[in-house]
Amino acid sequence: MELIEYIRLRNKMTQSEWENSFEKEEREIIILRHEGGGGSLRNGFWDWEAYFLAYVDCKTGELHKEEGRIAFPVTDTENLPYQFEDETIYRLKVREKVPEEVPNGALPIKNLFLVVEVLEKNVACPELEEILTEYRKPIILQDDVLGELTYDKQLKSFEGNLSWLGGRIHISLYVDKDNKSGITKAKKAIKTMVLEQEKWDVDLRGFAAQKLTKLACEWAESDEEAALITEESFAKRISLSLIWVTSGGSFTAYLDDDDLFFGHSIAVNGSPKKGLLSADIEG
Repeated sequence: MELIEYIRLRNKMTQSEWENSFEKEEREIIILRHEGGGGSLRNGFWDWEAYFLAYVDCKTGELHKEEGRIAFPVTDTENLPYQFEDETIYRLKVREKVPEEVPNGALPIKNLFLVVEVLEKNVACPELEEILTEYRKPIILQDDVLGELTYDKQLKSFEGNLSWLGGRIHISLYVDKDNKSGITKAKKAIKTMVLEQEKWDVDLRGFAAQKLTKLACEWAESDEEAALITEESFAKRISLSLIWVTSGGSFTAYLDDDDLFFGHSIAVNGSPKKGLLSADIEG
């Protein structure tokens, strides 16, 4: 079965067919909910999922330290039947997903459970409490150039602030904490820019001005105001506020627009290897 056909058939499932893709046997598990989740529209209902960090099988007492998902059907997305709070331990009655073959390009489904009933909230479970304590510890990345970066678990990125031409800017390394090669590439890219910040600052502002001055004139409230907007004045008015870097070393630099676009951010995309590639407004 091709991947597209697999996705199409999956999304055509009725609620009854979808629920029958889980085991008939009900069991109890204790989960450590962390964060993340959302819904997928199927045939007349939403398949809503919430992520968990680990779980304990109540029958065997076995601790499973793998991430997983709990799912439940939803017909009204404004009124979910369950609300699972972050960093909370729940005892649930569930049915496990029946193993199935998936086509190339699709990930096999593991640790997916259909919620039958929420039995208890804030359950005392030493094993999961220990994992939660470890999970809550801040993950700090120290660097001689970038300073201290703190990992944001929800954004899955390292966040920090640093000096830039006498001011301060925010930096964000959008890379998973366990992706060591991605962290290395992201750090290398941002450090290249920081160590040559005079050049990059001029290039970023100049490139944005080159690409967006005409648009800024169109946004001007009067012909007199538009006449004052030149590439030179545009470049002088805008200022860098954030650099967002990916695990592959590409970046988006966000610049304050000084009300040229009524508060919209100016985004310049590129990489130290390929240079500046595009500029637009966002927000």
